[in-house]
Amino acid sequence: MDVLMEDDSEFQIPSKEAVTPSLSDSLPTDGDAVICRIHEKERTVIDSEDIIESREVDGSVEILNPSVVDRIWGVSLHLDGTGSTSINEDVIRLREIQPDSSHLTRYTADPEPLLSIREIIDSEPVRDEVPSNSLPYTNEPHPVKVKIEVENVGSDPLIDIEIVRSIPPEWEFSPDLGYSISEDALIWKIPRLDISEVKSLDLEPVISISSTQSIDSGEISATYKSPGLLSTLVPISLRASTRHISYVTATEGERPGEWGCVCSFENASSFSLTMEAASMEVVGREEPLLSISGMREIVRPMAKWESQSVPYTSNERPRFTQKIQSSVAPAIDIGSTGSLILRSKSLPIVDARVEKGYAKSRIRSYTEDVVQTKIKVENVGSATINLLRMVDDLPPIFDKVKLSDISVEIGSRIVDTENMRLDIVDGRTLTVEEISGDGHTIQLLIGTISPVALQPGEVLTIRYPAITSDPAATGVPIGSPCRADLSSERHGPVITRECVKIPAISVVTQRREVRTGKSIFPGPELGQHEIRLLFTNTSDTPLEDVTILDSIGLKFEML
Repeated sequence: MDVLMEDDSEFQIPSKEAVTPSLSDSLPTDGDAVICRIHEKERTVIDSEDIIESREVDGSVEILNPSVVDRIWGVSLHLDGTGSTSINEDVIRLREIQPDSSHLTRYTADPEPLLSIREIIDSEPVRDEVPSNSLPYTNEPHPVKVKIEVENVGSDPLIDIEIVRSIPPEWEFSPDLGYSISEDALIWKIPRLDISEVKSLDLEPVISISSTQSIDSGEISATYKSPGLLSTLVPISLRASTRHISYVTATEGERPGEWGCVCSFENASSFSLTMEAASMEVVGREEPLLSISGMREIVRPMAKWESQSVPYTSNERPRFTQKIQSSVAPAIDIGSTGSLILRSKSLPIVDARVEKGYAKSRIRSYTEDVVQTKIKVENVGSATINLLRMVDDLPPIFDKVKLSDISVEIGSRIVDTENMRLDIVDGRTLTVEEISGDGHTIQLLIGTISPVALQPGEVLTIRYPAITSDPAATGVPIGSPCRADLSSERHGPVITRECVKIPAISVVTQRREVRTGKSIFPGPELGQHEIRLLFTNTSDTPLEDVTILDSIGLKFEML
């Protein structure tokens, strides 16, 4: 006698840490399985200041029926950690899934990142201090240091990491075994990055600078794979039923009223089924005749499971209440992929034009005088100039200069004296043809407390009075060169610019010497006379506002 039984198909999925992420490793080898596939994809863009510009994380939960002949029904997937996603319910319930079909649920998430990437550029590596990004305008290729650093900040290992750095035309990288170089890209591959592991790639390229326009550092893109999810989503349990039959066979023995009862379960599908529990009760009897729980027995396609024969004594044909718990075997495929883009940095160029001039080119010997001096520094680069050191030769005819005598302006903005430091050094530094120790050198540092903030196109003007008390005459003009050392960052590269034209000043002895004379000649007509006046300036300097006076006799009149 065979009696059909009820069943309740359910199978518990292990926790996230215990789930095998590879689909092939989870598939049973002796039949089909209902596949739960959860994939998430990250797309992140980071700007040049290492701030997230945009970030999108999309995910999908797919329940797949791979069988080509059997449908599944009563499907329910229980999920945990949906709070970090746009999934509203913790359970995805489906009436059925036809053969070779699937059901897809899409969602978005806002989780923590799995991969961190950054690039550190130091445009002045010889200082080996705080990295800088400005570049000096120079004819020679400028060496820099670059470090690309990646870190696994997630809770799962990362695999197949590929870093691609574009190479702008101004950059040149040397070949190395740690990476490969194509025409316009550097490619760095990392097979695996464990949890909290950091790897870095140190590079020493050179940059050719042909103009004062800012140079791009090059964009970096990174891709990765992970066997885990970005979000906290975790599949808890999966329930699905398919074609099967279950029954009880009650066989009466040789002695009347003695029965042998056997539970049977036949898998009539192409799936592998997992049995969890089986029970059998005789109607009217409180204690179950058979109760088995905690089972993990696989029933292969078209195979049968049978319990041991359970004896039961009854003169009447027994009636049974039976229940079997089973599920279509699940396969779990969980994983994430991601792409990160690190925007290119802009490396500005430091350059300047320096001009110096005197208000007059000659002064009188042995006479106290004040010559106004003006130095102009124009920012002709693309980087902001924040620190300036001016070296200015002070000829021996002038007295020492005090800080209170110096004024510095950027347009209408006045630079405070507290932001400057003045050092007066005996002897001139830049005038190499003169005797050492003759005169003084002005060393003026601007930007001691706060950045100068001389923007591209702006002009910084330095003014001071050069005072002379009792200068002796010089045989030749005295040149007065100056030089500016400038940088955009305190630890960045420094450029040196000399004044475009060296001003000169002469001390002359202004003795006045003139020649005067008058001659009278007969004119062309009778009674006419021609008068010629002579005035010659033979002094050291030109004369101004010259007036010549002459008197004519009363008997003469001008024609």
